[in-house]
Amino acid sequence: MSIGFWPVAIFILIVIIWVLSKVLFYMKKSDEQWRRVDKDKLREWDEDEW
Repeated sequence: MSIGFWPVAIFILIVIIWVLSKVLFYMKKSDEQWRRVDKDKLREWDEDEW
């Protein structure tokens, strides 16, 4: 393989790991926010209402 392959492969791997870590972080943050919501104030959403 050419010498330029490994730096590009490592860079792509780092980007993939970074994106996955951000997705997991925001999933955890969203879950925490959902647990803190006052669910008594939520209402049913009807998609057909205009």
